[in-house]
Amino acid sequence: MKPFETSLLGRMELNNRIGIPAMCTYMAKGDGIANLHHIAHYETLAKGRPAFIVQEATAIAAEGYISDACLGIFTPRQREPLKDIVEVVHDYGVKLGIQLNHAGMKSKCAAHKVSAMDNEDVHALTAEEIHRIVVNFEFAGKWAKELGYDFVEIHAAHGYLINQFLSPLTNQRTDLYGEDRTLLLKEIITGVRSTFEKDVIVRISAEEYEEDGLHIADMKDIVEAIESCGAAAISVSSGGLNKHPIQTYPMYQIPYARAIKQMTSLPVMGVGLITKEEEIETILAQEDCDYVLLGRKLLRDPYFLLSWQDAFGLLTEENIGECLYRGIHKHGE
Repeated sequence: MKPFETSLLGRMELNNRIGIPAMCTYMAKGDGIANLHHIAHYETLAKGRPAFIVQEATAIAAEGYISDACLGIFTPRQREPLKDIVEVVHDYGVKLGIQLNHAGMKSKCAAHKVSAMDNEDVHALTAEEIHRIVVNFEFAGKWAKELGYDFVEIHAAHGYLINQFLSPLTNQRTDLYGEDRTLLLKEIITGVRSTFEKDVIVRISAEEYEEDGLHIADMKDIVEAIESCGAAAISVSSGGLNKHPIQTYPMYQIPYARAIKQMTSLPVMGVGLITKEEEIETILAQEDCDYVLLGRKLLRDPYFLLSWQDAFGLLTEENIGECLYRGIHKHGE
């Protein structure tokens, strides 16, 4: 079965083609420090044996939090418990990445909000300030390497800072960062790759759902920029700067992943209200993308993949241990 084929993503050997995307838990207590909730949460997800998990958006600087309940990586106290998350996920043979992020003007807690352009209470970053943010990402990559993460995901989607520089909705600068809206993304990919020294993937919003925003036809330049900097894969999502609600439905973002896959030789990850076995099989059989990401589905049912394998006789006690096997295995009951 293709969903459970082994594969090579960058330098990572993966046990199947199902991953878990970054999902904010909003369970930190104002200091960006992971706690027992985070450890239990990621252990539960890892027990279900996806190929990989992307840890929730993790701020690279104090002004980069999405909210004051999000994680950070920029202080020693923040990094210490992240080791425990890495270790507990690795105990189950699952790869773990960390999504590095700066929320920009979408921060709900920054004392001074920043973005590509001035806007009411938002400060337009100077070239010097942009450089400082790139350096913060580089340090975050260094720390991610030291902590043992298998890969880094750079968050360039959902309306956060990098997306704010990519989008014509929020970037009408007249300097280099406006002439080439991919410049900040390229600098961050290059910088993180230099310090992390392992695989770096990039998450993008392929559709902004606004007339003057980014659309799939605008993605070629962004995809080429990502390729040129040596990224290992592209994770395709959508939205973030839209002013109107998105009309969602099962697999609604897979057409965007399919379109991106036609633009690149890099592996592509698809996501978006995927909940059924037949949906996953169809997506992979049609080669709409190379990896399917299950978010809310695995929050509700973290052992979904194990039950699916068991139904086809692919689950063994040796692989998951006696306790979990006895709870999931249904043949011969």
